[in-house]
Amino acid sequence: MAASIGVSPLPLTDDLGFCLETSEICAGQLQLSGQDKQELLEIIEQAAQGILKANGLLLELFCDREYSYHSELSYGDRWFSELTLQIIGGRGTALPVSHIDACKIDDALRQCSPPFDGMADLTGWLGLKNSLQTHDSPTINISVLPPVDLDFHASSLEKDVLNLKLYAHPNFDLDRLVVAIRIVPGVGVKSRKQVSSEINWKSARKGVREGQARIRLNKADSVLTMFVIGNITVRRQWFLDPTKSGNNRLVSVQLFDKELKMIRNALFESADSTRFEMGVAALFFLMGFASLVQLENDSPDVVVATPGGRLILIECTTRIADFSSKLGKLVDRKRMLSKALEDGKSPNRVDGILVCALPKDQIAIRIDELQNHQVILMARNDLTSALDQVRFHIDPDKFVEDSIAKMNSNGFLLRQSM
Repeated sequence: MAASIGVSPLPLTDDLGFCLETSEICAGQLQLSGQDKQELLEIIEQAAQGILKANGLLLELFCDREYSYHSELSYGDRWFSELTLQIIGGRGTALPVSHIDACKIDDALRQCSPPFDGMADLTGWLGLKNSLQTHDSPTINISVLPPVDLDFHASSLEKDVLNLKLYAHPNFDLDRLVVAIRIVPGVGVKSRKQVSSEINWKSARKGVREGQARIRLNKADSVLTMFVIGNITVRRQWFLDPTKSGNNRLVSVQLFDKELKMIRNALFESADSTRFEMGVAALFFLMGFASLVQLENDSPDVVVATPGGRLILIECTTRIADFSSKLGKLVDRKRMLSKALEDGKSPNRVDGILVCALPKDQIAIRIDELQNHQVILMARNDLTSALDQVRFHIDPDKFVEDSIAKMNSNGFLLRQSM
């Protein structure tokens, strides 16, 4: 029905592998370490033919016609470029499972070890699409990460010093790596330089080779780093000096939460829904909104206000399964608040934002419902983009207006249907 294969240069730290079987479903996660190149190529080549071998089983991608293929092209404006390939089963091959059978599958999964709260929970944990719910075509997604990359948590820009930490596969030819930087505002053409020679590489240890660089700069409010392997750009990354931010809110938060690690954890790593709501409230504060996390259970998760007097109700979800119920609650509460403001002779402009921790392509989005109720959707990629912009001044009213205009545009419809 769905599978994902990831190839990484880093050795595994925790074993997250498991396998479960019911009378209807076989699922799991298999982690392999120390595979040689030929073994990896064989796994990828078989997957490209719709075949997976795992735990003694031979699995074949569900399809009623020839497979089709899709791969992200390496456009020059991409910030990260891993190798990707998607193998797609025949269009319209909805799995023949009735509602009653789907309920039986959910019940069986709750009795497994490890237990899962039905197919939505299982596919969400594995990062796969639930074809029983979305009727998407069965797919296998392959992703091969570059053999050298940044260690974000250990890299920073502060007081005109750029600290970079990289990790590489022990067998990677370091002569193939080119690292260039652009300093902003910098001083003329001297703000652009190659810095590969300034990286000091250690000997391989525990399957990883580390490289570090401490680069002194001039007038560096921010720095763009560019990483090229051979002739292919694999990553571009901005580093911002938090002490030179034009956003006082960011300065005040980063004084106690350096590099916004706790907020990032709440938004992108924690599975706790309450913590996710707090992370959303903190993000909107950094964006210039006045934000409040509601203490009452029967209420919106977060309420924010703009300097222009707009009130925005926010519902947060970390799962696919409760997307529709969250949208319904948000629409009802918008109407209730608008009516209360109208009765009180107050301005009654109330907007709604539905925030989901999952990437947009994993959400069964009903575009017409969002547009009919004028509800803005912010998925994981939107949260990442917003967090990248908090260094600069954001006009909350304009942010809401632009988000609504984008949602109502034909281009938004086209992008979601592709």
